[in-house]
Amino acid sequence: MRNEERFNLVAPCGIDCATCELYMCQENKKLYDYLISKGFSSDKIPCPGCREVAGHCPVLGAECATYLCARNKGVDFCYECNEFPCSKLNPAVDRAEILPHNMKVFNLATIQNLGLEEFVKISLDIKHKYYKGKMKIGEGPMLDKQ
Repeated sequence: MRNEERFNLVAPCGIDCATCELYMCQENKKLYDYLISKGFSSDKIPCPGCREVAGHCPVLGAECATYLCARNKGVDFCYECNEFPCSKLNPAVDRAEILPHNMKVFNLATIQNLGLEEFVKISLDIKHKYYKGKMKIGEGPMLDKQ
């Protein structure tokens, strides 16, 4: 059986809001305080996830154009659109070390190939490999075994 509440935490663009610090801070006071110290407003966090706030991401301070596009096209995920992948999902080096924007197409392809239920089981591992993995040419990011 699908856990709709958990699955609704995966944004149309493929970002898993359940693994976002703005969402996770609801159960982590130190993370919440850290985010406040970085300029996030206490009335914007914790974020309940993109779908819950109709794309009004606290990082943007406005409605997300990608969220609006998916909603207007009547798709749950961008990979369901006949224009996928579009320029809204194009990766960029800018702030790649702190923002998960470059993970979107990989996440969407994973959801498309494995299904949403399997994706949510591995999305945190995908995020850890993105931020903490070491690139092994030809094999992708690897986490050190410690």
